[in-house]
Amino acid sequence: MNEYENFKTIDFVNDPGFRDWIFHRKQESGLFWNALSEKHPHLRGEMEVARSFLLNIADGQPAVTDDYIEQFANKILSKHQKRHDRQVVKPFWQRYSVSTFSVAASVLLILGFAWFYSAGSKFAFVSDPETSQVPGQGELIKEHNNSDVAKIISLADGSKVTLQPRSSLTYPAAFDKSIRVVRLDGQAFFDVARNPDQPFLVHFNKLVVKVLGTSFTIRSFDSEEKVLVTVKTGKVSVFDNEELTKTKEEPNPSLNGIVLTANQEIYYKKDEKQFQKSLIANPVIVDRTVREEDFVFEETPLIEVFRKFEKAYGIPIIVDENQVQNCTLTASMADEPLIEKLNLMCKAIHASYEMIDGQIVMNVRSCRK
Repeated sequence: MNEYENFKTIDFVNDPGFRDWIFHRKQESGLFWNALSEKHPHLRGEMEVARSFLLNIADGQPAVTDDYIEQFANKILSKHQKRHDRQVVKPFWQRYSVSTFSVAASVLLILGFAWFYSAGSKFAFVSDPETSQVPGQGELIKEHNNSDVAKIISLADGSKVTLQPRSSLTYPAAFDKSIRVVRLDGQAFFDVARNPDQPFLVHFNKLVVKVLGTSFTIRSFDSEEKVLVTVKTGKVSVFDNEELTKTKEEPNPSLNGIVLTANQEIYYKKDEKQFQKSLIANPVIVDRTVREEDFVFEETPLIEVFRKFEKAYGIPIIVDENQVQNCTLTASMADEPLIEKLNLMCKAIHASYEMIDGQIVMNVRSCRK
């Protein structure tokens, strides 16, 4: 069991890693804490209270040390100790046996942040269910599509999301500088603005898609047994949300997840927790430099034909080059769907193909003259 699952507010306040993140000392750990709040929604309130406490005692200081936090918390403890010693402080000490800093923080939290509000705190909780705050992301906006048509949402980074009916998207008003995180319930098409320095993560149904800049569709309804991710352009990694909470360091999705490229899709069976990767039903040309007229071949070396297919559709083609050495193709396949192109080619060269794991595997029996 993850040790953080049962954390309370005071535990987050006392956690050095959490404080480093809140005070921007180690911003790369933000992925871990965001993932933790996604995996365990019951922790979000505790994390927000801890975040508000830490930010308020920082009081705008450019550099906040642990000594400063302890001294400030001790002042708060001194102010409230006499009035609340019997009711709050003693039982808390007896239960947790924590440091003076922990007790001071706990007293303030249990008192409901009365001191902060009386002092004119600039951090407040949002009661509106359509907006909320998550550590490191600030104000979150939740868009629902209760209509019968798709709804286009523009994000702060220039990305576009086409939200389908019966779906909702939760996203920050302004993204964190190191990462972009949103949450989807339902179905949407994402056209993500490319930024290698600011990865884009979509959380949905205990899964995560990570991209730098691409376009793809996610279908993830609670009422359906399967989750579907389909890539139109670029490359994405799909992996289980638990991968993010195994370590505070950012995981490498290319190793821990399943990589999808253009015209590939992946099904995830919720009950079996299994991924199934395949090609989409009707692959389309994704390389704009390739035209349909380019699929007219006249004694063209077969290996060049395969590379043309790979370039145009972005789909890996597995073939034994020794098997097709000195083989050529003469055929006109312009304006034909990919599947028909493959069928015509296989008929001409006495070959067959299979679609395995999102790739095309060619079996050329004999094409030599």
